[in-house]
Amino acid sequence: MKRSLLALPLALMVTGSAFAVDPIDKQVMVTAVVPTAAFYVEPVSDWMNDPQELPWNPTRSTFGEIRHQLQAKSSVGPITGYLLNAPVLTSGLDAIDLNVRVGTTDLETTSKEILTAAQALPGTTMDFVITAKTPANGTFTPGNYQGLVSMMFETDTP
Repeated sequence: MKRSLLALPLALMVTGSAFAVDPIDKQVMVTAVVPTAAFYVEPVSDWMNDPQELPWNPTRSTFGEIRHQLQAKSSVGPITGYLLNAPVLTSGLDAIDLNVRVGTTDLETTSKEILTAAQALPGTTMDFVITAKTPANGTFTPGNYQGLVSMMFETDTP
């Protein structure tokens, strides 16, 4: 009887150490961009990779603005920009049209010069601002809105 009682704790210790803990495999995606010296338009900091919320002002029943910065440079010529489609937020059948400004230029679906060749040559930092257009009836319809602002930037020889 004594032998079997002593064998039990020894068996538990051997059995417990025979089971290995499963390893945990982790990975981190790392990205990096080195822009060309000839031409780039990049966000200042990493805001462009995160959803941007247009802030609601309940006192005024209107929206604030989304404001960030872009850095741009072109040793080739002026920098132009345009929207790939009309910027709009939607919630079901309801929509809120947006204004998109880069620097001092309001972007549209047709190309506009954002920086002259002289401004673009040394590189510069400029504001990027999104605001909501007030609806024709003056009132925003309640809802959960979302949308995508798609832009294209180009440089060309002067």
